[in-house]
Amino acid sequence: MRSDEFFNVGKFPTRTYKATKMKFTGDKLTGADGELTLLGVARPVSLDLTAFRCGPHPMNKKPMCGANATASIKRSEFGLSTYVPAVGDEVKITIEVEAVKD
Repeated sequence: MRSDEFFNVGKFPTRTYKATKMKFTGDKLTGADGELTLLGVARPVSLDLTAFRCGPHPMNKKPMCGANATASIKRSEFGLSTYVPAVGDEVKITIEVEAVKD
C-alpha cells in the first residue's frame, strides 16, 4: 500500500485534514467540515463525530478531549484509482483521537 500505485509515501509522506467549520447539535459537537489532502490532491470532506467528551485525564489529571470521527471518500477523486472498479472505490475512514492540554 506504500508503493507508487497506492499511497506513494515516497513522494507524499503525509496526509492532512484541516477543519474549516465545526458542526453542533445544541451544545454537542457532531461533525466537522474541512479539507483532506491525499496524494497532493485537496478535496472537501465532512467528518461525523461520535463519543466526543472532555474532562480530566484519569491518570495525569490534565484537561483532555477525545472523539471518534468517520467519513467516506471515493479514492479515485484523490488519484488513488489503481484497480477501480475491480477493487471498491468508496473507502470509509475511521479516526480515533485523544488530545491532552499541556
